[in-house]
Amino acid sequence: MNILRPWAAGAAFVLAATGYSLVSQQVTINREWTAPIDPVRIFENVYYVGTEDLASYLITTPQGHVLVDSGVAQNAASIIKGIQQLGFKPADVKYLLTTQAHFDHVAAHAELQRLTGAQVVASVGDAELMETGGKTDYHFGAPYNFPPVKVNRRVKDGDTVTIGDAVLTAHLTPGHTQGTTTWVMPVTSGGVPTNVVFVGSTSVNPGVKLVGNTKYPQIAEDFAATFERLKRIKVDVFLTAHLSANGGLEKIAKLRTGGTPNPFVDPSGYAAYLERSKKAFETELARQRGEQR
Repeated sequence: MNILRPWAAGAAFVLAATGYSLVSQQVTINREWTAPIDPVRIFENVYYVGTEDLASYLITTPQGHVLVDSGVAQNAASIIKGIQQLGFKPADVKYLLTTQAHFDHVAAHAELQRLTGAQVVASVGDAELMETGGKTDYHFGAPYNFPPVKVNRRVKDGDTVTIGDAVLTAHLTPGHTQGTTTWVMPVTSGGVPTNVVFVGSTSVNPGVKLVGNTKYPQIAEDFAATFERLKRIKVDVFLTAHLSANGGLEKIAKLRTGGTPNPFVDPSGYAAYLERSKKAFETELARQRGEQR
């Protein structure tokens, strides 16, 4: 979740299929979080089926497909439509992955699991959060709960998810959530080995305690270690959970007009993103430590 920007008009919704209702909670949702865009091929076998800001990535193989992140609950229908528009079958989605278990990235998982029969894969740090529908979150309360979803497999750092010739390796990068995960998938493009990286969010949400956090005592240490870990990952294709984090909407527009080179091949953009995030974390940590004196 990234709520650093002002929130737009609210939207309340009901998931009849899961018996889960947010009507009484009146959660406000950015318009761009639910505004669908036409699906597009990002790079090789990676496609975008998300909205103007909340990313959902489809990885395809002849043996079945993988979906990384789903978005808010009402995005399930547009994701299914996007998969179909690309000429693929939703029933061929075999795995549902996530980069972070916040409602804006996993709230549609339960409905997509029901519609596709896919197995849900989550890190050991986020699995309980997903199965409780956000109730065990260290920061966000009831308004940010989401439909609980059964986690079929819990992954540790270095574990892989494999289908066909697609191999995604889980790199645990906690802080944003206790189980935030960065997924790395090597591909060969034009004979060149290339890393496609789905980066877990690195922002410190407003109000998060980095000092004296009784629910997540090691949060500051985790964030610091995460930035060092992310620096060591070789990133070629830079993909984020929010398109606003990497200029993704503008990059998609360039793709649609045949722009070359592929704008998502952006290692320098990744390095700049990481530096901004690290600086923001360190600034906030210093501020909170100063208040403790």
